[in-house]
Amino acid sequence: MTSIAETKPGTPVDEPPSLATSDEAKPDRAWVQTLADIVSASDLSLESRLRTSLSCDITARQPTFYFPPKMAELQPRNFRYLQCFAKKNGFKLLEDRRNKDIQPILERRDRKPAMVALGLSLLMKQTGIPGAARIPSVPHRLNPDSQYIGLGKLIKMAAFATPNSKRVVVLPNRILVNALKDTQPISGHACNMTYAGKTTILSHFDSQYFRSIGYSTGSQYVTHICLAGGPRELASLWTQLPTLTNTDFKLQLFPATRASEDFGLFYITLYLNMAKNPSPWWLESDTHKGLESDTHKMKASNDSHTHKHRKTG
Repeated sequence: MTSIAETKPGTPVDEPPSLATSDEAKPDRAWVQTLADIVSASDLSLESRLRTSLSCDITARQPTFYFPPKMAELQPRNFRYLQCFAKKNGFKLLEDRRNKDIQPILERRDRKPAMVALGLSLLMKQTGIPGAARIPSVPHRLNPDSQYIGLGKLIKMAAFATPNSKRVVVLPNRILVNALKDTQPISGHACNMTYAGKTTILSHFDSQYFRSIGYSTGSQYVTHICLAGGPRELASLWTQLPTLTNTDFKLQLFPATRASEDFGLFYITLYLNMAKNPSPWWLESDTHKGLESDTHKMKASNDSHTHKHRKTG
């Protein structure tokens, strides 16, 4: 099986015959392409810079969102989206006045990553990242020398690159099975892309209850695990409920011209430390240089929504 870690700019790779042998087994479009269509209806120049931190628990046998105090006053549009999601999907809403510290996903007192974070790290190892499963960066945030790519822009880049990306299909590892309560195969796509003059490895994974999108930058790999979302009136849960109740997450809103068409995403962001040996190939300068002339190279414009790809070599 061709590994995502060995991805070079080039033609797609067929999935293993045992997992996809007919047209019916192959989705017409990747989930990220459908997501990009919806995001494109929003004005990314108005993309909310405000990420609302949320948590979820089961109270009186009903899933409950705990939202920050004064959210309705300070973030009225985000709060309206949250209200609509809760009503449509059977969640209660409570202002979070609990006397306990909601620890960030990877900065709990026991210093152990959440199960879904460990599962993702092992998934990347399954698809070819060399060495042991990668640990989160400490401190858990984007390094000063790492490149920031906004979530809306990243979704559009991944959708554009999908037809020219390599594809693999793997079974979920034991940690992901425990976290997601699901054993269905996971599809992975990856390609080499240039953005803002720098090369990044862009990847996304997809199964019925697991969707993630990420990119390499410096010595880190930044991944967003998408848990739920959609247009305000059609938003739905994309993962199993235990995933929400076992971690904290954020809500980001993509405003549309009309508030009723706002698009939202509930997601977790992970920053994985890729510097430990053996390093992935994109951190090895000699190998990286050798890839620049190979087959195709994807190029994303930094100052517009237009993407280009060109043949090199």
